[in-house]
Order: sequence, then structure tokens, then C-alpha cells
Amino acid sequence: MTYDKIIATGGIGTGMLFLSGQQETLGRSESRSVTLSPAKDYCKQQIVLYYTAALLRETIPVYPIGCVGNDSMGDSILEEMRRQGMDVTYISQSPDVPTTISVCLQYPDRETCNFTADNSASGLVTPEYILRAMEDIGVDEKSIVCAVPEIPVDSRAAMMKEAKRRGALTVLSVPVSEAEEFAQRSIYRYVDILAVNMEEAQAAAGSRSEGRELLLELSKLLCSLNPHLAILMTCGKDGAYTFAGQTAEKVPPLLCSALNTTGAGDAFLGGTLAGLARGMKLQKGCEDRNFGESELKSAPELGTICAGMAVECEDSIAFHVGPETIREMIQNRGWKADARFAG
Repeated sequence: MTYDKIIATGGIGTGMLFLSGQQETLGRSESRSVTLSPAKDYCKQQIVLYYTAALLRETIPVYPIGCVGNDSMGDSILEEMRRQGMDVTYISQSPDVPTTISVCLQYPDRETCNFTADNSASGLVTPEYILRAMEDIGVDEKSIVCAVPEIPVDSRAAMMKEAKRRGALTVLSVPVSEAEEFAQRSIYRYVDILAVNMEEAQAAAGSRSEGRELLLELSKLLCSLNPHLAILMTCGKDGAYTFAGQTAEKVPPLLCSALNTTGAGDAFLGGTLAGLARGMKLQKGCEDRNFGESELKSAPELGTICAGMAVECEDSIAFHVGPETIREMIQNRGWKADARFAG
């Protein structure tokens, strides 16, 4: 293993998924009839770390930092995360505010939008709490430290600064609504890998470009602030792009039948983190026309398999994903893979 621990922060909670029968974006004053899905939805940190912990189980520890309510939902989430292989020592329970709830609306084309309550336990994750946890865990140059949305910006900014000071590999996910604030605070200077989807990349770059052109615009902007910054950019059904060492590389999508795209980007990030921990690189050095055309050996390819398996599942976490199911897929598809790829 290149790294010996993964530490993350972000929202922890559950949600509801509603299915819209209309493709048009929900209007500001519109009232629309939608279908409540039986699918299970979760907040970002738990989705990302499920895949990381599932793929790294019994090899290196995974530490989520966060807060849930002292309620039945919070108790249930803590137990789930323990069973999934995470060390939940640094998830506190608040007696004053409830566990975070999110609402997701999915359109017929499987694209989604989300609403997450900001007056919930995740809002109590302060910079001071995160810094105490990082000190207790012992963050150093052998650590991967990842901050995802749904907790205060101050807390994620403090995590990136302290992790960088300690020599850790820093990973940041930035939603559209906060892209400008992170730029104004100059937080990108402390980030080794920025993980965004195409819409988030457009917000960060102030651009309406797409695909490779957008990636290059964003890299030119951010690398002027931090020459060592790498970028992971997911593009939905078109796959993903990576930027590292002044080189852009496309990762083709895994062909699959999508049921629910909620959580696919988080699955991609979680699988990529696991790959990086195993010593896999951010880029493979060539671009395939189709996924698996050449030997699988990059961390984002592992993330792509997780994302592909995730969209075939109704829930926002594909709980069947693990080393065994990934090895089975590699064998069934006839792909060649690096020995570290499936653990």
C-alpha cells in the first residue's frame, strides 16, 4: 500500500428519492406530482467511503469524520458504517439537532438534483472538531485526506490546509454553489486532486465548454494557482477525464444499463481513492476507445467500474460492490488487469 490510512469528512445521513415523469427542469413556482422511490439514498461521505472501505477492507483503516443526530436514524447509520468496515470513532452524535436528510429528484434521463438540510447534525462539524480528529488519528505523508460537501466550507477548508501542512495527499470535491467561495479563499493551493463533475467544473472555470476543452480551461485556471494540482472530472454517460502532469486523459465509460445515476460520481471517487491507496496511478499513459481495451491499471479505471456497477442499482450505494464482484466482472468481460486492481 502506498498509503496507510484514509480520512474524510462530509455529510452523513439518509435521503429520499423522488422520480419525475417530466423531463423539464422543475420550475421555481411549479407544483409537480412525482413518485417516491423505495430506493435507499445517502449523503455524500457515506457513499464515497462505502466503496473505499469495501475495496480496502482489512488492509488499511478508513476514518470518516462527521456528526449525526442522537436519534434512530443516526444509530442506524453508525451501525451500517461499522459493518461496512469504517472506523466510526470520529463520528459524534448530537442530542440537539437531527441526522441530516437529503431529497433527490431524478428526471427520466436519470439526471438528478439534490436538496440537503443545512440545519442538521452535519452542520455541527466545526474546523476545531476536524483538527482534533486529525491530530488524534495522526495524519501524515502516508495519509489520504478527502473533503466532500454537506458540511460547512470553513471545516473543509481547514481540513485541506492542515492535511497539506502535514504532507498528506489532499482530495477535494466542490459543488456548484461553493465553487466561487473556494476560489476566493484560495483553497485550491492546498489541494492535490480536485474531484468534480462537468457542471461543477463549469462553475469553477466560469465556462460553458464541455469535455476535454472544459478540462483544459479549468486546468489552465487552477494550475496557475497550484502547478501540481490534478483533476478528476466525471462526464456522466461520456465517462471521465483526468488531468495530471500537464496531460489530459479520457477514461471511457463502462457500458451498462442505468437504473439510477444518483451516487455514481461518488462511487467513482470512492473507487479511485481505493486505487490510489493501493499504489495505482491517476493516469495509465494511453487512451482507450472502449473501457478495458488495454490492461486496467489506473485508479480512475477502478472508480469507473464502481460507478458503472452503481448506476445499475436502484439504491445510491451499490452494496454488492467489493473485491470479489470486481474480480468476477474482470473475468467475465475478459479484461486484463494489474494485480493490484481488484485487491
